[in-house]
Amino acid sequence: MLLTPIFTFETYRPYLFSIEIPVMNITLEPRFYGVFYAISILLGYRVLLSESRRRHLPLDEDQAMNCTLLIFLGGLLGGRAYEVIFEWSNHYAYQPWWEVFAIWHGGLAIHGGILGGTFAFFLYAKARNLRFLEMTDIGAMCIILGQAVGRWGNLTNGEAAGPVTDSPLGIVFPPGSPTYVYAQGQPVHPTMLYESLGNFIIFFILWKVRLRNFRPGMLLALHFILYSGFRMALTPLRMDNQYFSLFEGKILAPYATGGALIVTGILLIWKGQLWEQEPIPSIPNESAALASSSKKTRRSSRKHSQKK
Repeated sequence: MLLTPIFTFETYRPYLFSIEIPVMNITLEPRFYGVFYAISILLGYRVLLSESRRRHLPLDEDQAMNCTLLIFLGGLLGGRAYEVIFEWSNHYAYQPWWEVFAIWHGGLAIHGGILGGTFAFFLYAKARNLRFLEMTDIGAMCIILGQAVGRWGNLTNGEAAGPVTDSPLGIVFPPGSPTYVYAQGQPVHPTMLYESLGNFIIFFILWKVRLRNFRPGMLLALHFILYSGFRMALTPLRMDNQYFSLFEGKILAPYATGGALIVTGILLIWKGQLWEQEPIPSIPNESAALASSSKKTRRSSRKHSQKK
């Protein structure tokens, strides 16, 4: 006997509102997905700015925002490219060319987003002459927090859900949503919410670990290991997994990519001996210079008074 699901969507409406413009023959429908993207950007900006100040990095508010937007763009392009490559023969090859760019229809792969965001960090760190691994440590927290918030966009889009379930945690998605195609009005596992909760937990772990001041790269490595392990555990509860063709068989992409990221994280920790601590100086160089100058001024003042 099926238990009552925790929530049922009566209608499918992934947009905030809809406005028709007859003259131009277009309809404007801002998506909830975009709202969650905006929230992710603002939260990532606050994390980046806070950590830059704590680590005494030469980034002001404008530079921190520019860096955040660059990471977001890199993650967006990487996530979309990953999705299109894997789904080309199944979907995009039969769609109009512009569908490749229609991200408002969904279709962003998180592993591609992680790789794209990391590459964007590399470019920014190189351009600003910053330590790449130190920047990616901050980026790891920004990315996982953005993942946690972004999964709510999957909920409003009615995608990235799990199989049919008789659990009271199940959610019913309405006709018109991607999940309805296979669920047909039956409750399904809200896998996107499971992942959101797990990502928030991983973020708070990284947020606590950052205070230990391990060598640069530790938070990035932990992000690779923790998220990939968590995503692999959730794979059986995802209905939209991609595959790698391997010899005569296939392997689920989350297992292959996640396994590679876990190995990469372990190698980063082992090769770089990242468990060793590298304390952050309590006084920035500029502040130290100002303090030293102030001391010299006071000494000179005292000497001048003594001469008088």
